[in-house]
Amino acid sequence: MHDIPILRELLILIIVSLAVVHLVRRARVPAVVGFLLSGMLLGPGGLALIKDQHTVEMLAEIGVALLLFTIGLKFSVQEMLRLKYWVFGAGALQVLLTIAGGFAITRALGFPVNLSLLVGFLIALSSTAIVLKLQEERGETAAPHGRLSLSVLIFQDLAVVPLLLLVPMLGTGGVHWQGALLGLAKSLGLVVLILVASRLLIPRVLGYVVASRSPEVFTLSIIAIAMGTAYVSGEAGLSLALGAFLAGIVISETDYSHHVAAQILPLRDALSSVFFVSIGMLVYPASWLALGPTLVGFTVGLILLKAFVVLVVTLLFGLGLRNGIMAGMALAQVGEFSFLLVQAASGTELLDPGMRQLFLSASVLTMMLTPLLIVAGAALAGAMEPLRRRHGQQQPESATEDGAIAGLSQHVVIIGYGVNGRNVARALARLEVPVVVVELNPRTVREMHDEGTPVVYGDATQEALLHQAGLERAQVLVIAIADPVAARAITAVARYMSPNLHIVVRTRFVAEVEGLTSSGANKVVPEEFETSLELVALSMAAYGATQRDIEKERALIRSQSYAFLRGQADVPVGHASLRLLLSATDLIEVPLGERAPAVNQTLRQLDLRNRTGATLIGLVRRGIVSGSPDPDLPLRSGDILLLFGDKAALEAARKTLTEEQAFPGLLA
Repeated sequence: MHDIPILRELLILIIVSLAVVHLVRRARVPAVVGFLLSGMLLGPGGLALIKDQHTVEMLAEIGVALLLFTIGLKFSVQEMLRLKYWVFGAGALQVLLTIAGGFAITRALGFPVNLSLLVGFLIALSSTAIVLKLQEERGETAAPHGRLSLSVLIFQDLAVVPLLLLVPMLGTGGVHWQGALLGLAKSLGLVVLILVASRLLIPRVLGYVVASRSPEVFTLSIIAIAMGTAYVSGEAGLSLALGAFLAGIVISETDYSHHVAAQILPLRDALSSVFFVSIGMLVYPASWLALGPTLVGFTVGLILLKAFVVLVVTLLFGLGLRNGIMAGMALAQVGEFSFLLVQAASGTELLDPGMRQLFLSASVLTMMLTPLLIVAGAALAGAMEPLRRRHGQQQPESATEDGAIAGLSQHVVIIGYGVNGRNVARALARLEVPVVVVELNPRTVREMHDEGTPVVYGDATQEALLHQAGLERAQVLVIAIADPVAARAITAVARYMSPNLHIVVRTRFVAEVEGLTSSGANKVVPEEFETSLELVALSMAAYGATQRDIEKERALIRSQSYAFLRGQADVPVGHASLRLLLSATDLIEVPLGERAPAVNQTLRQLDLRNRTGATLIGLVRRGIVSGSPDPDLPLRSGDILLLFGDKAALEAARKTLTEEQAFPGLLA
């Protein structure tokens, strides 16, 4: 009486997926690969444990809708504008060139036009879920090749919409362009109508929901909005996933987008995992033996074509060979949304069972190989450096310096003009220290040229480009980029070019310190470690600790922890004498009220140094700071005295000046 078939199917799916995903995660492989393997194991091509595939596919379709809904939440207009140069430039070029490449190759093999176009559509997309997860784990999302990968993936996700509309129009009797264009125009009109209606209704609905202050109502409302828009889209002749994507875009422009994403994330992950399992169930591993060389050739050819296209796009956009190799290898797989195109093509009979199985098998293989491809890309990019260095040794004169840079010496070269690079440059400008910036972002380079800042455009791993920045005459090199692979390469090249150069490198993780130090860095600043020090300081300050206590704790942590950073044990951390001074003393401000005993007295009369041991280092009067003020100057109400000394001396000075017993505060 309690036999619920779908419950059995889901229970088997969850248990097997948990076991497989746990195993692949221990091997540092993304969970998506585990879900694909689970599907292959559970499906008819494996142990055939799942009998009711239709129900699983329905759940998978809901999972895809939620997946596209959350992707739509990330498509803010501001983000699109910030990356528009790469998204609509590099991204569009990658999709078009990949489609063209797939079309040309399959046409040369004798495929009909419509099938060749379909193959181009299918291979043009890469896996957003796998690539972004792996690059985030490797700390490469902010690196040039990481930003390029993100931009291309954003455009690919946008391209899913028109491709989903075009695939059913290909037909088996050739491409009917007039009908396809009319159908596309009709579909786009429906998309605009859904967007306008959603934009008018959804923000108002969310406003009422939030006003209810009920978490349950909010969560259910979000699911209703996502699934309701998907349902309307499906009834209008579009895909469910497209409707959910449009709803996500609308909500992304509201104030509730982050809260919505947090609420929907667990359900999305659970159901989207069912989608990947369902994809794996479509694959018959036994057919791999029959396909044999064809499958291997198709898989290898697909990877090479996609990697080559991304490499070409990267070079055209001036990001250099190294970034092209790493981005190309990262984007060389087939994406999860390509399977949506396969489903959309099921009604056209373009893909016979043999072609369908070949594509699905090759796609799953490329996904599984992605972690290895990313590692291989980084290794290949690193292996290119000695070749380029030898080339640079043969023709060093080929790189000419800008006139403004040629006249500089003892300057600082800054690699990367992000937040860290800008802060360093501004601080050095106040000290009137000359700076040369090396940057890969064309827009940033143009802005710096307009400001008159010396800047060199290009990949800083190239010796010729560092020569243009006058590295041989520089005193300091600051590597402020977030790409550990590039940072090691730049450090090695710079150390070879200038043995006495002082090299300071920013990195994200402590684990990267050893490689950077062995490459020649004088000082490595791991954000992971320094952030922990700042958290310690803020936590102590919240409980009333003085600056002396905070600096003492910082010095203790540094002395203990930096010794354990591989390769850093013998590197001095800051100036020891200065740190000892700061850890033993404090700096406070003492405001004088109208009734303070020090009012109308001179500093000479107070004689604070001899009476209390505290040293007056400044006076603030009406917002103007005076260092070492006149000892015969009478003090006034409203003055602020800046005092330096140990805790006991400062407390004695405060009592002398104000007769207050308050605990000394910190100088803000």
